[in-house]
Amino acid sequence: MSGHRPITENSVEKRLEAIMRGDLEERNKLIADYIPFIIKMVSKQLNRYIETENCDEFSIGLIAFDEAIDKYCSSKGVFLKFAELVISNRIKDALRKKNQELREISFEDCSENVLKHLDSVYVRSDEDSISLREEIKQYESELSKFKITLEDLVEETPKHKDTRVNAMILSERISEDKPLVEKIYSKRRLPISQIALKFKTTAKIIKRSRKYIISLVVIFTGGFIQLKYWVRNSIKG
Repeated sequence: MSGHRPITENSVEKRLEAIMRGDLEERNKLIADYIPFIIKMVSKQLNRYIETENCDEFSIGLIAFDEAIDKYCSSKGVFLKFAELVISNRIKDALRKKNQELREISFEDCSENVLKHLDSVYVRSDEDSISLREEIKQYESELSKFKITLEDLVEETPKHKDTRVNAMILSERISEDKPLVEKIYSKRRLPISQIALKFKTTAKIIKRSRKYIISLVVIFTGGFIQLKYWVRNSIKG
């Protein structure tokens, strides 16, 4: 917890306004500041104190808080009360459907057996929805246009969580820049110097995670709804 700002409902509302204007850094800071709140709400539902390490329920709580940010509007009342309700509902859903608990999954898990399991867990109930298996096939096809395979990602996904998180944040920011995205798709590569200048990072950092960043940009811009949800959950575990 940063401790730099007084955490009051008014300050939360002001921060939410900035987030709604697209401030990703403020979004990440808000989530970090409210980790104790999330732990408290999840613990309340489970009737026991939870740890943050290797805890599926904590991951669900983080995702629920992130969801509350997306869905909140002033008509829903006080944000923290709304967030508490969303967290409570998601934890209850997870407890009722243990076979659908959210799990941290890495690219290394893209084996045939795991895909079969994911297919049964993540397929949406409506008839028009496609399975995660089919989404991965389409994703693999898109990656091939950049001469990237899933095997490449096994080798080149950053090993350290902080590096993966930073790459995801950068990829989301890139994905919101339409001219930049168009350039990436037309050239089939990252304009590294342009990205470094625009987002105040170094070319060295981008080069080190080049294929991983491209893979995330493809997910964020390619309509891969289930993969997008999966990637965010895997980062937050």
